[in-house]
Amino acid sequence: MKIRKLLRILHRDFGYFIVGMTIVYALSGIFLNHRHDFNPDYKIYTDDFIVQKGNAEDFDANTIKSVISELPYDLKYKKHYISSDNQVHVFIESGEMVIDPIKGEGVLRFLERRPLIFEMNKLHKATLGTTWKWVSDIMAFILLFVAISGIFLLKGKRGFVRWGWWLMVAGFVVPLVFALIFI
Repeated sequence: MKIRKLLRILHRDFGYFIVGMTIVYALSGIFLNHRHDFNPDYKIYTDDFIVQKGNAEDFDANTIKSVISELPYDLKYKKHYISSDNQVHVFIESGEMVIDPIKGEGVLRFLERRPLIFEMNKLHKATLGTTWKWVSDIMAFILLFVAISGIFLLKGKRGFVRWGWWLMVAGFVVPLVFALIFI
């Protein structure tokens, strides 16, 4: 079997194999690139609500759980304390509430995982342990093989020697320029 034919077969089959992983990495890469514009892992909720006016001491755990159950979110009470300015600070799973009993007002702040995007970002960042790190490394080697084998697949005026080499050089120059200018 000729080397070009073997490269074409391996390039095609490895290419098909990594399509799904490449799409996941590309999408999560876009989300992670814009993490300064929005939180790609969590949606941040802030909500104001009204409570019965009273004293801070009136807000025991059962009263607070009752307030939480009236809110349109699935929140879990952890604990609370009363600050020196008589505000009730409530710790909930993934967030907090601050209740001003004198004004009868409260503010809720909590995080909720973005479905699917959170998981894709964890895969992209390789924070799932050693096994996933090795799977990720194998994918990187396959991508490297597909990139290099692609150089040798086409012949003629649109092949690497007459056309592709300068595009490949441009592919190296663009990130190097950014690295030299911005780092």
